[in-house]
Amino acid sequence: MPVLEVLQLKIKPDISLLDPAILTSLQAVRTSLAEKIHPTHSRFYQSIEDPSLIYVLGLWTSLSQHQDFLSSAVRAEILAPQEHLLDFSWCVHIPLGKMEDLPLDAPVVAIARIKVKSEQHLRLHNEIAGRYRRVLEERTSPFGVADGWRIDLDGRGAENENLIITGWEKKEDRLAFEAGLREKFEDNRGLRDHWESVEASHTRDMEK
Repeated sequence: MPVLEVLQLKIKPDISLLDPAILTSLQAVRTSLAEKIHPTHSRFYQSIEDPSLIYVLGLWTSLSQHQDFLSSAVRAEILAPQEHLLDFSWCVHIPLGKMEDLPLDAPVVAIARIKVKSEQHLRLHNEIAGRYRRVLEERTSPFGVADGWRIDLDGRGAENENLIITGWEKKEDRLAFEAGLREKFEDNRGLRDHWESVEASHTRDMEK
């Protein structure tokens, strides 16, 4: 099953946020992966709220393929170009058929991680979110929505984590859309009551 890797990296404190070597290093890693391991077709996005945060979105044929690479002898060699520029923050995997399922052409890509409290809250979260899924898809058209449940916890906890990636013309459009839903619909206002935490970032493609 193909999986999407969503990786957050942080620019080291002594590196300029505008240093062109950051993008060059990411591209070098992508090229090296394609030549030696697997073409992930990775895309690179920088947070609008916090430009020190970089998001890498890449596709693997399976979760085990990526995990095998991370434990391989060539990992250090392939990741070397970015080691002195970027620090690891976190990595999440969700099922995804192909990169084209992502809203990659949107001027702004929103990436949200939602941790749901428990099984009971999960059911209610799904019921409420499902009612507004079509509204979200219509509002984000023509860019669309990609989402999935995290599959890489490996028994490290019972948390349920949903990753949602949406495309927008501008950051303010998403904020206004969510505010409108909360204002108009009581059940949508209560959606956050079922969440343990939420982390969202609006990003721009670094190669455009």
